[in-house]
Order: sequence, then structure tokens, then C-alpha cells
Amino acid sequence: MTLIRNYNFSENQITAFAVDSSGYLWVAFDQDASGNCAFQKVSSNNPLQKYYDIDIAVTQIKRIYVGSSYVYLAYNDDSYIGARYSLLNPLTTYTNFDIPAGITEAPVDVLINGSDLFYLTPGDTSGQNAKVVKFSTAGVFDQIIDLATVTNAKSFTIDSNGDIWIVTNTDPATYVRVYEQSGGTWTYVVN
Repeated sequence: MTLIRNYNFSENQITAFAVDSSGYLWVAFDQDASGNCAFQKVSSNNPLQKYYDIDIAVTQIKRIYVGSSYVYLAYNDDSYIGARYSLLNPLTTYTNFDIPAGITEAPVDVLINGSDLFYLTPGDTSGQNAKVVKFSTAGVFDQIIDLATVTNAKSFTIDSNGDIWIVTNTDPATYVRVYEQSGGTWTYVVN
């Protein structure tokens, strides 16, 4: 017999969540009346049991990616593109990442590959196209990979070769392979 449990949170709508390797849930909630988004580490067996409850003064937490030592966030905010929080001590060990020049849209996704951190901006705004913003996992900005003919990007993943695969919400839907050529130059192919 399947047992289904319903948990009602006192916070606003959930905007993102992820599971870490220990089985804990990391949950982000929409902005409250004070202008903060709740970011919580909770039990996967009882999500009302909180281990950490952090108020972050951003407009919205769009996506969460859990790495081996840190949890990475993608923000909708005027100052920061995202942040990283320590898995073991997120209350005091965190770093915010500034929005690089040339980025005007909030990211829709975040992922890591080794020591590289990537944010995906969608290209939804008129006159904008999708971009992949590359940082080190320590938060040092590296480069912007401009996808000049790609719009409405929604999500991405990375394969074992280090190629980034992006899906779009266009008609017809497309997927885009972004890959590094020699010398750190990136290019892409729309499929």
C-alpha cells in the first residue's frame, strides 16, 4: 500500500529544490513581505524538520545545484547572478557572485563541471539571446559564451566530454550543443 503524506509550509511558494548526497532537501521559497527568500535545508523524511533556515535578500532563487562541498544558487536579482553556500555550514560560509557586465537577464539554470560553474540566461527579452556565463566554482568570472541565434533557453546539462546541452522552449523546440574548441574558444550547434 502506498503512503502519501502532505506537508504544508508556512513560507511562500517553492521556487526550487534539490537533494544532496546525504538525502537532505534544499528548498527555496518565493520572496516574503520583508523582501527575503527563504532557503532551507530540511529532512527528506519530514520536510517540516529544518536544519538550516536562511533569509536571502534577493528577488527570487531560480535554481539550486548541489555539488560535493557546496550548493550553488541561481538568482533573479539586480546585483547577484547567484551564490554558493557550504553544505556543512551555510549560515556563515557563502559567497555571492556579481552579475557580469553584458548580462541583463536572470539565469534560468546553473550547473558545475569540475572546477567550472555555468549559468544559463534564456534570451527571452526582446533583443537578447541566450548566454552561458562561466565562472570558477570559487566565483571568479571567466567568460560569457554568447549564443547569437538561440532564444528561449530553458535548461541545460553537461555530458562526460564537457559539452553543454541546452533545450529551448521554441516552436519547434531545439537542443543546442555548446562545446569548447582549442584555446578556450567555445562554439555551438543548433539541432
